[in-house]
Amino acid sequence: MDAARRVVLFEGGMGFAWILLGLLNVGVADLREGWWLALAALAATVATTYADEHRVVAVDEFYRYALAIVGVVAVVAVCGAVVVATDMVVLTVVSVVLAGMGAGLLGYRIVFGVLRPVPESRLDGAKKRAV
Repeated sequence: MDAARRVVLFEGGMGFAWILLGLLNVGVADLREGWWLALAALAATVATTYADEHRVVAVDEFYRYALAIVGVVAVVAVCGAVVVATDMVVLTVVSVVLAGMGAGLLGYRIVFGVLRPVPESRLDGAKKRAV
């Protein structure tokens, strides 16, 4: 199996699993309650994945890992702020964000993997980690 197919199957499956996990945790009704949060998570996921794969900002590996840690901390902080500011419970917020991130990743991988080729920077990373 070539690297592009591995990337599409792995990340597409991961996106689908995140959507399914978010739906199974809270159901469709609670997912509708936090649609705006899912939309924000979708947009943020697509934007960060695009910026990373298309090297919008040239950073080395150390800074990429540091930015990933900052991103995780930021998502946790935003989820906490939403829980405090609204009447949504933590499980609902986390599940809605997870479903939104899954939809963003799955949609991005459909565009850059099925409709268009996977970016070379992502293929290079997949080839480095090939077993």
